[in-house]
Amino acid sequence: MKRSEEQRITSLDIYLAAFLSLHQVAPTLTVSNGRVIFVFPSTERTNQLITAYNMNTNVPVADFVVAVKTLRGKMLSMRENAR
Repeated sequence: MKRSEEQRITSLDIYLAAFLSLHQVAPTLTVSNGRVIFVFPSTERTNQLITAYNMNTNVPVADFVVAVKTLRGKMLSMRENAR
């Protein structure tokens, strides 16, 4: 995870991205060097949710899996379009 000077948080972790998405912090996806990067606003809420993720907070499993699959589909589409 990387914090940029533009107050964004970037990550390659699809599971973190799915956790944040599940909590209504949707990422912007960008492609760099063939890799999809998840970009989030650097806000207090985002930071709190990242802490909750790292503390192994319980989530509804089926909803989390849907969030992962949704992001994976977006990633694959972006990679194909970047070619």
